[in-house]
Amino acid sequence: MSGNDEVSDSTIEGKMDNSSGKQSTDGDSEVIINLQSGLTSLQNLLTSNPGLAAVFASKERLIPLFECLALHVPSESTSPQICLSVLSLLTKHASCLEAMVAERMSLILLFQILHCNPPCRDGALAVLYSLASTPELAWAAAKHGGVVYILELMLPLQEEIPVQQRAVAASLLGKLVGQPMHGPRVAITLARFLPDGLVSAIKDGPGEAVVSSLELTTETPELVWTPAMAASLSAQLATMASDLYQEQMKGRVVDWDVPEQASGQHVMKDEPQVGGIYVRLFLKDPKFPLRNPKRFLEGLLDQYVSSVAATHHEAIATDPELPLLLSAALVSLLRVHPVLADHVGYLGYVPKLVAAMAYEGQRETMASGQASSGSQAEPGEHDNSSHSEATVQTPQERVRLSCLRVLHQLASSTTCAEAMASTSAGTPQVIPLLMKAIGWQGGSILALETLKRVVGAGNRARDALVAQGLKVGLVEVLLGILDWRAGGRQGLRNKMKWNESEASIGRVLAVEVLHAFATEGAHCARVREVLNSSDVWSAYKDQKHDLFLPSSAQSSAAGVAGLIESSSRFTYALAAPPSSSLSPPSA
Repeated sequence: MSGNDEVSDSTIEGKMDNSSGKQSTDGDSEVIINLQSGLTSLQNLLTSNPGLAAVFASKERLIPLFECLALHVPSESTSPQICLSVLSLLTKHASCLEAMVAERMSLILLFQILHCNPPCRDGALAVLYSLASTPELAWAAAKHGGVVYILELMLPLQEEIPVQQRAVAASLLGKLVGQPMHGPRVAITLARFLPDGLVSAIKDGPGEAVVSSLELTTETPELVWTPAMAASLSAQLATMASDLYQEQMKGRVVDWDVPEQASGQHVMKDEPQVGGIYVRLFLKDPKFPLRNPKRFLEGLLDQYVSSVAATHHEAIATDPELPLLLSAALVSLLRVHPVLADHVGYLGYVPKLVAAMAYEGQRETMASGQASSGSQAEPGEHDNSSHSEATVQTPQERVRLSCLRVLHQLASSTTCAEAMASTSAGTPQVIPLLMKAIGWQGGSILALETLKRVVGAGNRARDALVAQGLKVGLVEVLLGILDWRAGGRQGLRNKMKWNESEASIGRVLAVEVLHAFATEGAHCARVREVLNSSDVWSAYKDQKHDLFLPSSAQSSAAGVAGLIESSSRFTYALAAPPSSSLSPPSA
C-alpha cells in the first residue's frame, strides 16, 4: 500500500472510530447545517452539469466525501443521504468510478453502512450496485466481509426491512457473482452460507424472485430450503456481521473468512449432492427442469468413476451403495436428456467406463465365491432357480451391473458407440466384455440390447466391433441362446438360469443382434456363412420379432431393458418355435 493509501485509510478509520454518539454542540450543529447545504449545492451542480464530475477523478478529491459518511450527525440530518446521492452521480463518470474503487476503506465503509445506518441503506446500495462490476468491489465483498453485510440485509433476523431493499441487495449479490475476475470467489463464499440452488437463483435474478424463494418451503433436486433454515442462517449472519463490524471499528482492516460449514445447510449435509443437485431427490423426479444438466452430468461421471475405483481398495472405507446411486442418476439423466450422451463421448469417459466394467468382471471368481457362501447361508432364497432376482448379488456384481447399465444407455449415442469401438494397447474390447455379460445375473438383457445398439447401422466403426464378435465366437454363442433343443448345443440357457420370460426376450434380442451383424459391411460374408449353415437360424430368421415387443420398446431411450426394469411382470415375450413344426437338425 502506498503512503497516500495509509494516510487515507487512517483518516477514514479515525472518523469512523470517533463517531461514538456524543451530543453535538451548537457549533457542531452549525457545521452540520453548512455541510448539508454544501452537499446539496454540489448535488444540484453535478445534476445540472455532469461534466464537472471530472473534478473528483482522484482519490484525494473523493476522500472528503467518504469522510462525510463516517461523521456522526443527528438523526434528523440528511447529509449522509445527500453525500451518497453525490457519490452515485459520480459513479457515472468512468474516471471517478476508478478512483472510488481504488480506495479500499471507502468500499468497506459502504458495506458497513448496510449494517449500521438503516436510513442510508438505499443510497449505499445504489452506489455499491454501480461499482459491482469492478474487481475491486468483488474482492472487498469476498475478502473483507461485504458478503455478510449484504446477506444480513437480505435475510433479516428481526428488523423489518422493505422487500424492495432486500431485492436490491439480492441483485447486488448477483452482479458481484457475475464479475469476471473475483465473482467466482464471491460465489464460493455464498455457497458456504446458501444451498447451490439459491446461489444459482441469485446469479440468475431477478432480486425479487430470490427474496420470494427465501420465504418459501422448497424441496427440489436443486434446492432444499425451509423457514427454519432461513431463521437459523439469519441468526448466524446477525452475530457474524456484528462481530465483524466491531473488529473493523478497532481501526484495522480485517481479512474475513466464512466458517467452514454454514448453519443454513445442516439439514442436508449428509445427503449425496453432485453439481449442486441432490441425487436422491433427482431420482424421485428425473424430469425436473435442471438449470445446468451438463454440469450435473459431468459431476456424476467424475464421482461415479471415482466411487467405482474406490471399491477396488479394501483399505479405503467406501459406501458400497454410492456407485449404484450415481449410476441410477446417470441413467435417469441420460434418458431424460439423451443429447447429453454425445457429451460423455467427447469427454472421453467411455473407455474409462468400459475399463471399470472389465475390472469388475475380472473379480468374478471372488464374487462367485461370496455368492456361494451366501447361498449356503440362505438356501431358501435360491430354491427357485427360475427367478434370477432371488439370487443374492455380491457388491462386485452389483457394481459391474451398474457399469453395464450406464454403457447400455450410452450405446444409444452414435458418438459413444463409436468410442466403444476404439481400443488401444492394454485396454479391454467391448464386444468380448458384453458377451461375457450375457451370462451375468441380471445383466443378460442389458448386454444383448447393448450389443444391438453398438453395432447399429449408424456406427461408422461397426466393422471393428463385428470383427471382435467373430474373433470371440459371439455369433455361435447367440445361436446357442436361440437353440431350443435340450437347452442348446452349449446348454447356455441352463447356465444363465433364465426363466421363460427372460429367455423369450433374450431370443428376440439375440435375433436382432445377429441381423445387425449380418448387415452389409466388411465382415458380413463371414457372418452370413455361419448363419446360413445353422438350422437354428433357419427357424428364426424370417420371423417378425418386433411384433412381440411393445412399439415403445424400439423408440424409448430406456429400450427393452428399461421396460423390464420398470415392470415386475413381463407382458411381452417371444416363444420358442414349436418343435413339431421344425425338423430336428441332423446329428
